[in-house]
Amino acid sequence: MWAPRTLAITHRPRLGGRGPDDEQRRLVRFAAAMAAAGVDAVQVRAHDWQDARLLSGARQAVAALQGSACRLLVNERAHVALAAGAHGVHLRSTGVAARRLRCVVPRGWIIGRSVHASDAATEVDEADYALFGTVFPSGSKPSGAPVAGVDALAAWAARTRVPVVAVGGVSLARCPTARAAGARGVAGIEVFADAWERGGDALAALVREVHAVFQDGERAQ
Repeated sequence: MWAPRTLAITHRPRLGGRGPDDEQRRLVRFAAAMAAAGVDAVQVRAHDWQDARLLSGARQAVAALQGSACRLLVNERAHVALAAGAHGVHLRSTGVAARRLRCVVPRGWIIGRSVHASDAATEVDEADYALFGTVFPSGSKPSGAPVAGVDALAAWAARTRVPVVAVGGVSLARCPTARAAGARGVAGIEVFADAWERGGDALAALVREVHAVFQDGERAQ
């Protein structure tokens, strides 16, 4: 199993861009910046992109990560992730069972799954990590969206052998709380995008400090 201490999630509106080509270039630049700063993994979310466009963007992002330890994960579409040479896939909570996917993907391929407080621990069998949320109030969620909270994170982490990564309203200040509740790392959109906009030094400093909190987490070989 492999659990990212830092998982940067792309969000097309947040990354900006003027038209499809520029949006794709910004996604690739974002992924490259995350890799340069030492982020463990980038999750490409592009729900409104057709397969061909996502494949092109993912392939370029994979190329941008060459020479780094950063992994590229494609959200939900395992067939696109495989074709792009990505390091794995991130599944929705209602997506295909990880154990079924293991039969058709390369050995060592990373499979993550989103989970919520109401999901059974067995939902993540054969996954490498479980992305649990929403842990803290998040600006990327609609007003009034439910928040699971830290206690729910702790309860979920206690009943599964799969490493749990916290998502939702993540900040550097909240990382020790997430770790104390059993999280092995954190994921987010805004926390990484904000640092990216402040420049490479700011992003690298953020990643170093987050990794210091989760320094004893299980690492990829």
